[in-house]
Amino acid sequence: MKDVVAPSPLDKFLVGPSFHEAHHTSFVQNLIQPIPELRNASVACAAVLFSDKFTEYTNTTMDIGHKRAALAVSSLRCFQISNENDLTTMLILSVAMITFAMHVKDGQPYLIAQYTLSIIKSQYQSLINFQSPMMDLFMCLISTETFECLLRSRTPAWRMDTSQRGKVVDRYLGLSYPLFPLLFDICEAADQLRSCEVHERDSIFAQLMGTHAAIDQWHPSSGADFLVRLSQDEVVTIMTQARILCLAALLIIHRLRYPFGQHDNEAQSISQDIILEFKTALRITERSVPCTSLAYLAACFEVVGDDRRESALRQIPSIITFSKQAQAKTARLLTSIWDIRDLQTTFYWFELGEFF
Repeated sequence: MKDVVAPSPLDKFLVGPSFHEAHHTSFVQNLIQPIPELRNASVACAAVLFSDKFTEYTNTTMDIGHKRAALAVSSLRCFQISNENDLTTMLILSVAMITFAMHVKDGQPYLIAQYTLSIIKSQYQSLINFQSPMMDLFMCLISTETFECLLRSRTPAWRMDTSQRGKVVDRYLGLSYPLFPLLFDICEAADQLRSCEVHERDSIFAQLMGTHAAIDQWHPSSGADFLVRLSQDEVVTIMTQARILCLAALLIIHRLRYPFGQHDNEAQSISQDIILEFKTALRITERSVPCTSLAYLAACFEVVGDDRRESALRQIPSIITFSKQAQAKTARLLTSIWDIRDLQTTFYWFELGEFF
């Protein structure tokens, strides 16, 4: 890992090359420093990253990776936070284990994020004083949990106040991190819809429309040097990421209010806009948009017709580059929901969790 210059296996996580050197350097520092928890987690990550990229190393590296990951997860379970250094260690350890989990079959990144967030919630005042690199890791935990909660209509552990971060560019989420309090509100409403009586839905729908309006009016805000400091491709990626996440949120709200099979024209229009954003960004930058797998899923749930569905499946490797396991999971979820749509006339977004 320390001898890799470019392209680094870590590049696929980031919104652009401006973050590559610092991100790679921090990874190597964790790999060689004497803190055993971080060294185990970093070796586990290195193993799956290279196994994913170079299949000739799969057998050897995956054996090492699983052994080191087991040690790292054991450390995470019993880790105690006494000071800010401990908090930093736990953030790095957790994100590393999430990375590992997303590269192996039956990994549980959501559970790792949820557990860590529940532990560090009491450390909020320390968190808001952290510099951007550590806050980027924290937002990685928030986004991992939130995206899974959106898919399964569950309430996340934490509604993060992102206003105190200022106008920074997150290495994973670009300028999209201010959306996450609103995404939390969607999760919460979806969770309520999943368990409430039918006559209680109207009040929840009213709350959702308030969230819809806030997302519809939101625009990413950047510092004065945004266009100067970043390349054109990075700006395209960051702005596309923000538009895709906004559109996906609006589409999910639509499907919480109206079941699949009803008001399909509006849903398909948003879906087409999302897919067009992906294609445009790929054409301009020749790379995928990070942290948008859920958005692609939501858009493709609306796709009808065998030819269009085959096309959507063929595009997965170009759009979702995180890992082969993430690609397989996306394809599996899509075909599962398409099968249900073909068999069942109507069902709501908050009922999706019953089908996978």
